[in-house]
Amino acid sequence: MKTRELFWQHVIQKRHDLLMALSKDKAASFEAAEREYLGLQKDLLKRARTEWERRHIKRLISQDILNEADYRARDWAEFSRALRRMRRLGYMDADAQLHAACLTVWASLRFRDKEPLAWAMMEDAERRLRRIRRGHFRREEGLETIAHVRARASRKGLSPPPAPEPPRRRAARAPLRLVPPAE
Repeated sequence: MKTRELFWQHVIQKRHDLLMALSKDKAASFEAAEREYLGLQKDLLKRARTEWERRHIKRLISQDILNEADYRARDWAEFSRALRRMRRLGYMDADAQLHAACLTVWASLRFRDKEPLAWAMMEDAERRLRRIRRGHFRREEGLETIAHVRARASRKGLSPPPAPEPPRRRAARAPLRLVPPAE
């Protein structure tokens, strides 16, 4: 097996071990979980060789921190810190963007004033998914997920903002009539 394959298996194993350790400690605060993940990130970055590997590790850890924030965050400041980190680093793919949007929609159940942000993120994720060719499984699954989340959210009292009205089309101009010059 190649050394980089072993490295990525190591990354997966370490993330899994930390997730399992934190799942056993229900009383751990978000700050403690975030510190643990940032410590893991620091250790993994030491072994990364390329800029792409470093950026990818940061994105993976930011997604793990956002998942912990969804579970453990007490207020919007904690959740938004994790969300800002993920948005700053960029999403790995359309699935990661959709995942962040869904978590923000569910967080807006607790923080009602953040509902417009959640729906805006959902619309951005939907736009990105619609750019994927029709029939592709990621597009189909993503759009199904969005429909499911919208339905569940509306049952819980969250409603997406009304869709903006399409711009009105101006009436077609009357065709020009050429009138022969008067004699």
